[in-house]
Amino acid sequence: MAGRQVIIIGAGLGGLMCGRILSRQGYTVTILEQGTQAGGALQTFVRDGIRFDTGFHSVGGLEPGEPLDLIFRRLDLRNLPWFRMEPDECIGCDEPFFRLSTGWEEERKHVLDPYRHSIWRLKGGGKTLIDALAEGQQVLLRKKVTAIEDRTVFCADGSSYQGDVVISAIHPQVTFRMVRDHVRPSYLQRLDTLTNGPGAFTVYAKLQPETIRHIRHSIFVDNDFMIHFGDEVENGFALSLDIVTFRASSAEDLIRKAAVRLPGLPEAIEKYWTSSPKTWERYTGTPGGTAYGIRKNSTADFLAPHTPIPWLFLTGQNLGLHGILGTSISAFNTCNSISLL
Repeated sequence: MAGRQVIIIGAGLGGLMCGRILSRQGYTVTILEQGTQAGGALQTFVRDGIRFDTGFHSVGGLEPGEPLDLIFRRLDLRNLPWFRMEPDECIGCDEPFFRLSTGWEEERKHVLDPYRHSIWRLKGGGKTLIDALAEGQQVLLRKKVTAIEDRTVFCADGSSYQGDVVISAIHPQVTFRMVRDHVRPSYLQRLDTLTNGPGAFTVYAKLQPETIRHIRHSIFVDNDFMIHFGDEVENGFALSLDIVTFRASSAEDLIRKAAVRLPGLPEAIEKYWTSSPKTWERYTGTPGGTAYGIRKNSTADFLAPHTPIPWLFLTGQNLGLHGILGTSISAFNTCNSISLL
C-alpha cells in the first residue's frame, strides 16, 4: 500500500485518527481543514488568559483493558497527561448523559458503560489530544472544501488535491452536497431521511479569584444542563467553568439555574462568553450545529464507512456510536475498509 495517496476532509478527531492509522500503514496522507486550527469539536480557545474547551470535557474507559484504553494505546495516546476524576454527580436525573445520548437505547448503553467504570480528563484539554494526533501529519488549514469529483477534492481558494482514496470526516449530508459523481438516488434519499441530534448552548465563565471551590467531577442537573469545571488551581478554587444545555436558553437563565447547585455563582462570575448551535455549525460545518450527529434509532440508521462511490469513504460519530469512543471506533472501521481494497 506504500505510496497510495489518501485525502482526508476534516481535521477533527476522526480525520486525524484515520490519518495516523493509515500513515503508519504506508499511505501518503493529506488532511484538509477549513478552520484556522485542527480539532473540530475538540478545539480550545483562550479568553483573558483562561483556556476553555468547546466540546471535550472527559472520557470514560481508560482503565487498563477498557475499550478506549486499548484504542489509545495503539495510537500512542495513553501516555498523555490523563488524570482520573471522581464519579459524576447527577441531581434529579436518571443517570449522567442520559439526555445527551439522544438516540437508540442500545447506543446509550454502549456510550454510558465506560463512564460507569472510570472517568478521565486530560491536562491541557482537547488541544493536548489534537496536538498529539496531528504531530508529523500533513494538515493544511484554511482549506474549505467546495466539491468532490473523480478522486479530486476542490477547495474554495482554488487549490485541488487528488488521491487514490478520499475520506470525509465531516457530516455525511454535507459531504454529499459536494459530490459531483453520480450517486444512486436511493442512497441520497436515505441520507436525507436521517435526523440530527440537538446542538449545545454553552456559557463559558471566568470566575473571580477564590469564589467557587473546584469540584473534580461534572454535575448533571434535572436532565436539563451540566456543569464542567476548568483546570484546578493549587489553592483549591476554580478559575472557570462551563454550563452546557441542549435546550433553548439564555446565558442569564442558565447561570441562574446553575446557582441552585453553586450558590453565589452569579456574583462570582467576572466575565462570560457563549456559544450556540449556530457557532458550532460555523466552525464544524455540522447541520444545525448538532453536537452528537445523526440520531441512532435502529440498526438501519447506522451508516457504513464505504459509500456507493468506490474511492469515497466516511468516518466519524455519524456512522456509529457518538463521542470520543464512537469516533475512535469509526476511524478504525474506516481504515480497515480501506486496507481491504
